Amino acid sequence: MANNNHLTLAVAGSGKTKGIVNACASADLDERILVLTYTSANQQELRDRLATEAGHRQTIDVSGWFSFLIGHFVRPYLPFAFPNQRVRGFDFKSEPQQGVANEEWRRYFNEHGEVRRVHLAQIAHRINGAAGGAPIRRLERIYDRIFIDEVQDLCGWDLEVLRLLMASQIPLEMVGDVRQAILVTNPRERKNKQYKFMKIWDWFRAQERAKRLTIGQECITYRCRSEVAQLADSLFGEGRGFDSTVSRNDVITGHDGIYLVMSSDVEAYVREYSPLLLRRTAASGRDLDYLAPMNIGVSKGLGRKHVLVQPTNDMKKFLCRGTQLDEQAAAYFYVAVTRAEQSVAFIVDDPGECQYPYWSPTDSASN
Repeated sequence: MANNNHLTLAVAGSGKTKGIVNACASADLDERILVLTYTSANQQELRDRLATEAGHRQTIDVSGWFSFLIGHFVRPYLPFAFPNQRVRGFDFKSEPQQGVANEEWRRYFNEHGEVRRVHLAQIAHRINGAAGGAPIRRLERIYDRIFIDEVQDLCGWDLEVLRLLMASQIPLEMVGDVRQAILVTNPRERKNKQYKFMKIWDWFRAQERAKRLTIGQECITYRCRSEVAQLADSLFGEGRGFDSTVSRNDVITGHDGIYLVMSSDVEAYVREYSPLLLRRTAASGRDLDYLAPMNIGVSKGLGRKHVLVQPTNDMKKFLCRGTQLDEQAAAYFYVAVTRAEQSVAFIVDDPGECQYPYWSPTDSASN
């Protein structure tokens, strides 16, 4: 039912997680709610914020996606697919079991009886079918509503489980930003590989066309100034169907907008503004190790007044030549840029055609 399922595509800094917390806090006291997300960090953030905003509620469960699949599909219903077997643990590290048939136990479980992460969603889906949909019916009896935060992190067979949830009687509220799709639950999964990372947006739009859900866009950012938001929007082609971001940050600090910084001025810039210093990977900016930079992927979810980025070559080409990025590079760039509230600066020694101004130590001295 399309009106039973809803996806909100929300820009960075729009308060995605806050929206879920507020909805849980304002729900009827007897409403049973399940909140799902992928990363451990986001699970803990949800638990902490729900404890603060809805600590009086005893009917809200927060779970990781893997724990959800094991606890509601695999562990209670495993005998329907593999009689006289039980789950003895979770194998996070196994490689994909290529050449092992879908019907075989060893595809899904290692020699210790631990369910393999790489095929967890597939066995959950198979078990639901073998049990005649009993896992979904049980969920319908337990929960009145399900939220999924950072839904863009799902991929592969997870999307098939998501399809089962959308066909259930439980209202499903999904929140995420496909522009920040730099993590996925199972990067080596072949199932639905055409919808991995940012391309999950195509899958969601196909579900909307099939009347399985409705999609709304939340385009207001309370974090990023308009200059930062405009740069973030420019990373993606207009054909993707993303609405333009609207900034509600009109704070003026005297150092706002987009800047370039020479390598020789990085230390002075860091002393002056204490920015969040970001790089793509440790290998892409080892000369900055002494300043303790953070990898962009780790920064996801953070917000800082000022951000300084060590751009990759592709990022420099975008800044200095206008060369469009591929979707994955654009997603990382988007995450980096949108950590900033007031300013983003890039370490660039050869500006090419870039129109952004250089910052120099004399700028601070004159202010």
